[in-house]
Amino acid sequence: MNQVLPLSQTARRVEAFVATESSRDAVAYFMRQAPDGDQATYHTGTLETLSRLSGMTEFGDIVLAELGSSPLGDTLELLRDVVADGVEIVLLGPVIDVPTYRAYLAGGAKDYLIVPHQEGDPLPDLWSSSTALTAPPTQRGKSVAVCGVCGGVGASLLATNLAAALAASVKTKGENQVASSRVGLLDAELHFGTLAVELDVEMTPGVFDALTTPERVDATFLQATMHEVQSGLSVYSAEIEDPALLPRYEAGLASLMGAFKDVFASSVVDLPRRFVMDDHPVLETVDDLVLVLSPGFGAVRSTGRLLDRLNRRNSPQPRVWLALSHLRRDAGLSAKEIADALDHPLSFELPLCANDISRASVKGEPLQTLAPRSAYARRVRQFSDDLQKGWTAGPSTPVQSASWWKKKA
Repeated sequence: MNQVLPLSQTARRVEAFVATESSRDAVAYFMRQAPDGDQATYHTGTLETLSRLSGMTEFGDIVLAELGSSPLGDTLELLRDVVADGVEIVLLGPVIDVPTYRAYLAGGAKDYLIVPHQEGDPLPDLWSSSTALTAPPTQRGKSVAVCGVCGGVGASLLATNLAAALAASVKTKGENQVASSRVGLLDAELHFGTLAVELDVEMTPGVFDALTTPERVDATFLQATMHEVQSGLSVYSAEIEDPALLPRYEAGLASLMGAFKDVFASSVVDLPRRFVMDDHPVLETVDDLVLVLSPGFGAVRSTGRLLDRLNRRNSPQPRVWLALSHLRRDAGLSAKEIADALDHPLSFELPLCANDISRASVKGEPLQTLAPRSAYARRVRQFSDDLQKGWTAGPSTPVQSASWWKKKA
């Protein structure tokens, strides 16, 4: 079953899980670029085989795995499980479209090798970056997603002011306002995003370049393409012109958020709720998730569905916060009634402060800047402090399942 190429035992080890001759040939071609002394071991199997063995045995420095016939969703699940065990993996498979390729990269794959491989086709170059592969990991920034469970609850308002509060917190601590200590704000609603309009700034079309070519994204790229709203806070927000391109761009969100975490001390993303229901790969990059709801029956039901969806995820859970917004009155349910219905505590409430919110909207500024003493701004600042304390406190608490509509069934 195994065929070992006898080379130096001090070299980096490559293992391949292949089920077809064309994949075996592609791995052999891939090994031509390996330095003298590197060795390869072949196993009969696919990514599914690798997943079954992962965690039970140690693998080589690089592992190549044939995709097999599993659907994309199952393949991504297998991939994330393997990557979570610390495996550096290159996938082998047929020609795929760009969104699928991006999804594999977001799932943790180092690269993708097309099978059957043709002479002259590009090859992953993992040897020239061997130092980076073995270097100790650098401290990455933290990210929080803000998601409105229904319309009109002020999720974008909270995302903007939370980002401003985090930026002000960095400045208050006296840290240098360089790229690594700034805050990035991303509007993930690429179809009807409003952050640029609400902040009275120009749209940032560079976000689409960042989504399609994440390998180009670094501190210099972000500085050149993002709009700096105020000192320490930059935003990406643009409206897509061709709806047919939406899946392609959304497939790059996870990679872009990963780049944000490499550049910014903290990042905030205004996230549409469908990304939670679809278990989009961008959730893999999120440390905290804020669900913003109104005190109404529909909002409570939607929140419960999202909590149940999160609870069924196999991947590590983001820490979940429930924010009760009073921008919409709805049924006027109390915080206790909502918490009891959801079997999940409310994290904080956002006061209405209609006049302050209206004035900030007209001025195109965050409340944190225009009215820092308003009740809304103070509450967001307190939540910002709670977030940062949690980031230094360790792992998050698992999501509790919601049962409100089950009781009503």
